[in-house]
Amino acid sequence: MKPEIQENLMHRYLLGDLPESETTRLEAEFLTDDERFEQMWEIENRLVDSYVRGRLSSEDRESLERHYLASPVHRRRVALARNLIERADGSSAKAIATEPKYSWWTRLSEKLEISLAPWQFALTAAMLLLAASSLWFFIDRTRLHHELARLKAESEARQSREQAMADLIAAARGQSEKLIIELERLRAEGNAIAQQPTPPAPAQAPRPSSFSFLLSPMLMRSGGDPQTLTIPLKTDLVRLRMKVEGEDARRFRVSVRTVEGRQIWNRQTVKPRIDGANGAVITVHIPAGKLILGDYILTLSSVKSTGDPEEVNRYFFRVIKR
Repeated sequence: MKPEIQENLMHRYLLGDLPESETTRLEAEFLTDDERFEQMWEIENRLVDSYVRGRLSSEDRESLERHYLASPVHRRRVALARNLIERADGSSAKAIATEPKYSWWTRLSEKLEISLAPWQFALTAAMLLLAASSLWFFIDRTRLHHELARLKAESEARQSREQAMADLIAAARGQSEKLIIELERLRAEGNAIAQQPTPPAPAQAPRPSSFSFLLSPMLMRSGGDPQTLTIPLKTDLVRLRMKVEGEDARRFRVSVRTVEGRQIWNRQTVKPRIDGANGAVITVHIPAGKLILGDYILTLSSVKSTGDPEEVNRYFFRVIKR
């Protein structure tokens, strides 16, 4: 950056005319670059001197009074500079005004003399004022350096807070985006499930159809016609029931044979059940496929405690299917 542009920026900084971003950048340069600090110090001294001597434009004067003189430290510095300048200017003017008027010969003789008391006094006063001013400038320079360090620390703390807040906002935005994506996914799954056709209810296995008969005992085949069991064609089970005497806990054995003597079905252990008015009843279920067209003999036997069977009754029946 060109020197005149840099000086203009520093001048505007002291008058408070720079935006915050540019102000922060310049303050960072002062704290890290000694050359920039010295340059700023020199420009500030010139600005104060011009203000005290009334050399600033009306616009710059208003800006300096509004911004620079808002600080009590700056106001004391301007007051001291004005006091030093007034004293220095007053001492020089007084020395010149009180100088006695002599003839040219007398003045020439006095110039040749070693003692120059009035001028030595003015020079000494000016040097003392310059020393005091330099001391004050040194103190104020240290104060300015500390103030810039404080401003930098505050700026870094503010930037740290802003970065932390930005990180929190970014994390919250990321979490919000994840929630939105998850919500959209769940909504899409719900819509897909709603659009799927409802699966038909599983077909229940049809219950086997059965046909029931109560058999009457017949001891002799020639004693009469057999019972006729008319079984529907779609029947799955044939339930045969037989009454027995007594209500004991005897066990029974049931066997079904053709009239030719071929056994087609049997059950080793059957217990009677009480069936209301019928009393004790033996019930067996025979697959309908076992009973084809023809004549059959069912033998009911009780099982003794020894395990030997004892025939109780025989039942003669004929099967017809329709």
